[in-house]
Amino acid sequence: MEASWRDQLTLLDLQELDSKMAKLQFQLKKMPQLAQLTDVKEKDQILETKKTKLAVLQADKKREIVGLENDLAAIENRKAAQQQRLDSGQGSPKELVNLQEEIRQMDKRSRDLEEQMLTVMGEMENLESIEAEISQRKAAYAQEIVRLESEVGSENSEISSQLQQLAGQREQKAAGVDAELLDLYEEVREQTGGVGAVKVVAGRSVGFDLSFSVAEIARLRAAKPEEVITSEDEGYLLIRCPQ
Repeated sequence: MEASWRDQLTLLDLQELDSKMAKLQFQLKKMPQLAQLTDVKEKDQILETKKTKLAVLQADKKREIVGLENDLAAIENRKAAQQQRLDSGQGSPKELVNLQEEIRQMDKRSRDLEEQMLTVMGEMENLESIEAEISQRKAAYAQEIVRLESEVGSENSEISSQLQQLAGQREQKAAGVDAELLDLYEEVREQTGGVGAVKVVAGRSVGFDLSFSVAEIARLRAAKPEEVITSEDEGYLLIRCPQ
């Protein structure tokens, strides 16, 4: 294949622009803030899961307290009624003795229920303390997320602006290049992962660590300026330039 030597030189300009754009795109994907943001969001999600489980436990404890309060109220009501009967002296001596025993048992049951309530209320306070700690940590994470997202947005905007400028320059450069040569350059660049053209001066590559065989060097020197040459091993387009 043959192409204008000036078009071949333009490929070096395109390669420089493509390399700059690839570097910027890499920066977009590998921003430190992105990894930090992912980490903070994962930690926040873990806390959110804990908060959800905690809410279930709190609801259970509240129901347990309400149940104990209802049981205690029922016992206290019955105890008051039985105490009233005892105080009135109505009933046989045996019935009065049974009332005393029942009231004694209800007193014991009331004390047991009150102890259970104190225990559950203590557990509830502990859950509320954990909830407060989780809320505090989530608030800190929320601030961190806002900060990181702001930094990512600013960096993204700046890099995107640079990419847009470079893309405009590339479009202008590529506009005058032979279509077949440009297609070949794009094909090579895709196959090699980003490198399409390499500058060669006096049989040596510039900016790339390439080794040429004796036959390849001889071919580079003997070829006409219009001849498009690719490297034997990597397939790069070798653009010959004067010293």
